[in-house]
Amino acid sequence: MRSPRQESVTLKQSPDAVFEAVLGVAQNAKNVRILAVHNEGRKLVLREKAKMSNAKFQQIWVEEQGGGAQLNIVVGTDPRTQKALLDGKANEKSLKKYVETVQGVLGGSVSAPVTPVSNHYLAKKTEVPWEDPEQDPQIELDGNILAIYGL
Repeated sequence: MRSPRQESVTLKQSPDAVFEAVLGVAQNAKNVRILAVHNEGRKLVLREKAKMSNAKFQQIWVEEQGGGAQLNIVVGTDPRTQKALLDGKANEKSLKKYVETVQGVLGGSVSAPVTPVSNHYLAKKTEVPWEDPEQDPQIELDGNILAIYGL
């Protein structure tokens, strides 16, 4: 990822409720493609393509934090796109918008219904079962480009 931006937010809801909100937001967004999801590991990898900016990858995971949850998000520009001066600002804006939308879903002011999905990652256009949430998925996009996501 290029020009990555990261944020961690502590929430009072359970980790499962926060992950459900995260997944619902992703499933209901217009320009987002889910590249990998692991429900039990509460991990998600997305590709967002906005109309007026470079495509972005988002890596999201939810961890237990005391009696609540910690939402972690990293947003970075697709390294296969041409570098732009505003990549960092666009990534920051995307990050803030996603966090606000998830908080809206958890607060009840935003609707984002969830459709159950199996644990998988994409290899070209095929869904491959993602067995171990501790291993980063090996996502393969556009034929010959292998993208491995991790921090």
